[in-house]
Amino acid sequence: MSEDLTPATPLPFPHENPTGKIHRTSGVLAGMSKPIKLLIATILIGASLLPATAAATASTRGCRSADLRYPFMPGQPNAFGVFALQIAHGTCTTAHRVAKAWMARFETAFRGAGPLIVPRSVDGFRFKTLPVQDAQVFRERGESGATTISFLYRIPNG
Repeated sequence: MSEDLTPATPLPFPHENPTGKIHRTSGVLAGMSKPIKLLIATILIGASLLPATAAATASTRGCRSADLRYPFMPGQPNAFGVFALQIAHGTCTTAHRVAKAWMARFETAFRGAGPLIVPRSVDGFRFKTLPVQDAQVFRERGESGATTISFLYRIPNG
C-alpha cells in the first residue's frame, strides 16, 4: 500500500495565512491593534525626548546682577552695567565673579585712550560678542568646558 503524501492543495508558507495574505508583523506587537501600536510608539518617542529637553532647561539659571550696575550720574537709576546674567552647568557665584572681572577689564579699556578692545578671555572663560538688537549694548557669551555664562552689558554714550 503506497500512500500519496502530497496534499491536494499546497500548504501555506510559514509567513502566509490560509487566506493568502502576508503577515507583515511578528513578535510582541503582532496581536495588537493599530491604535495601540500607535500609542506605544508615541509614548516611547516622547519618553526618549523628555530627558534631553528637561536637562537642557534645568541646567540654565538666571543670576542676580543688580550690584554690577551703575548710574550715568550720581542720583540717577542704575541703568548701565550687567543685565540678564545667566549660567549653564555652573553656579551663580562663578557667573557673578566672571562677569565682574569682565566688566572691570571692559571699563578699563573703555575709559582708556585708543580703540576699544573687548575682553576675549577672563578667568579661564573665552568670550564671544553676539549680535544685539539695541544700541550701546554688548551681548557676551563666555565658555569654559561645559560651563557657559551669558549676559548683556549696557554702556553709556556720554
